[in-house]
Amino acid sequence: MAELEVLNVCAGYRGRPVLRDVNLKYGTGIHVLLGPNGAGKTTAFRVFAGILAPFEGTVLVDGADPNARAEVKSLIALATHRSALAPRLSVVDNLRYWARVLGLPPAPSEERIADVLDLLGLTRLADRRIGSLSRGQNQRAGLAKALLGQPPILLLDEPMSGLDPATTDRLITWLRTWADQGRTIVVSTHALADAYRFADDVTVLQAGRVAGRGEPAALRSALLGSAYRLRIRGSGDLPAVLDRLGHRYERQPGAVVVEVPDEGAAETLVADLVSEGIGVREVVPARNPLEDVYEQLQTEGASRDAT
Repeated sequence: MAELEVLNVCAGYRGRPVLRDVNLKYGTGIHVLLGPNGAGKTTAFRVFAGILAPFEGTVLVDGADPNARAEVKSLIALATHRSALAPRLSVVDNLRYWARVLGLPPAPSEERIADVLDLLGLTRLADRRIGSLSRGQNQRAGLAKALLGQPPILLLDEPMSGLDPATTDRLITWLRTWADQGRTIVVSTHALADAYRFADDVTVLQAGRVAGRGEPAALRSALLGSAYRLRIRGSGDLPAVLDRLGHRYERQPGAVVVEVPDEGAAETLVADLVSEGIGVREVVPARNPLEDVYEQLQTEGASRDAT
């Protein structure tokens, strides 16, 4: 297990800050850094990896500063949108080169290379030159490079953006296994569905600042309050019963959406509907708990930009 700690970090480019007053501590698990484009996610990853030194504050990896001790960087692997692979070499030759850089023995490294190629759907492209790949294929090759060394800290910047659904599912399973083995994995994304599917916790980054952190549902409650929007499908005159029970609702095709204050109120509502003769077929969140948070942060960001 390796721990990543960020203390009072302010960082950016050419004297202009992108990150401000960032304080975070990540240990074993899958941690999602969530935010809209321009929130500072890529800059944060460059700082976490020791590539970009902060203007102020400190980054610690197992208590050591990667900007002061270069050997600490070997504990971290970073996959970004740009793979930084040699364009004239094939995918597999690039991975063999990085296996030697990482000090992997030849026989195990070949097996590991085959594993990551298969995981990311690159087996048929193994002999293709990096320079001939599409942007999405190139990104997958860079992700393969990051996974190759199985480091204790893995930083993945928008890793699912170039993947098909089947490859995404395989990658999530792989990451879950790694996290359960004690690794620290930080994944940035602006895709709410991805964050909700596999995150142990979510850090929301907005305009370079940490706007909140927690489990998806708890984070929504902390930032926006505890109301839940439920989509309910059932037989019978559902709107009439909701009117009689005093609930406001929104009609949707084949369903209604009702807002309740908390999970207990949701259970009470379902029981009341059943007692009123409604055959309840489905009760699900109207959207995942992060969507309201995301929408609110984007609205706030747009308002600030307009002033």
